[in-house]
Amino acid sequence: MMSACVKWAKEEVDAFNAILARQLSSTEEGGEVWTLCMDRAKEHSKMLSEVGLDFRNLVGQKVKSNGAERNGAAEKPTGVGLGLS
Repeated sequence: MMSACVKWAKEEVDAFNAILARQLSSTEEGGEVWTLCMDRAKEHSKMLSEVGLDFRNLVGQKVKSNGAERNGAAEKPTGVGLGLS
């Protein structure tokens, strides 16, 4: 049961990172807005670690200012929440 929870949580962090990358795609990496958003996300991950869910090293991982670039390949937009496929 616990491994299912960990797997689910990891998938949710990955989904969060994809949304974060999409939201930051129009901002300059390292700029004020980008840094504030990343700092806030890391602050929230610290709160989770205080209750035993330590995702501090995963939140914001591979988030680039150009949006969906991961591992050198462009990620296909998912249209999550837009009713698109």
